[in-house]
Amino acid sequence: MKKIFLTLVAVAAMTFVSCGNKPQSNVEEAPEVTLTAEEADAAADEVVASLTDVIENTKDVNKLQEILEAVKTKAAEYVALNPEIAKEYVAKVQNFLKEKADVVKALVGDNAVVGAALASLTDVSADDIISNFVANPVEQAVDGAKEAVENATDAAVEAVDAAKDAAAEKVNETVDAAKEKAAETVDAAADAAKKKLGI
Repeated sequence: MKKIFLTLVAVAAMTFVSCGNKPQSNVEEAPEVTLTAEEADAAADEVVASLTDVIENTKDVNKLQEILEAVKTKAAEYVALNPEIAKEYVAKVQNFLKEKADVVKALVGDNAVVGAALASLTDVSADDIISNFVANPVEQAVDGAKEAVENATDAAVEAVDAAKDAAAEKVNETVDAAKEKAAETVDAAADAAKKKLGI
């Protein structure tokens, strides 16, 4: 019995040692994320195409703002992978916006929120934008989140104001229509009374 016990202990010990020496092949290494100049260039081309569509076709200032915010988000992603390529991406978008400055500014008009988003991309050099992302990545993320909340709040306030204006206009129209109807009824009654009296 003692021999059997010792044999089992020896087998268990050998199994334990052999398991400990095996390389852990089940653990997969995360693939390294890279960024090529071609990928960034293609992404910039997509942005330019979207901006062209907004400027020439839809004239949608809200869509313009979405694209500008997306450019900043993408630039922040690219900075983490390759700041030089990120700079080229931003510069390509900037060059397009500067070429179309008159049309873009006309589209933005007096929309302060979109104007600020545009200025943050065009009034600063690509170097400075990228340097800012590199220096303050957490701050940039917080600022981006704050800006998104502010934009959403502004949009909600505008929607409420528009709804109020529409409701007020509807009430005014209803009141005016009622006044007109009452005046017509009074006139009709007066005409009928005149006819009866032979006037």
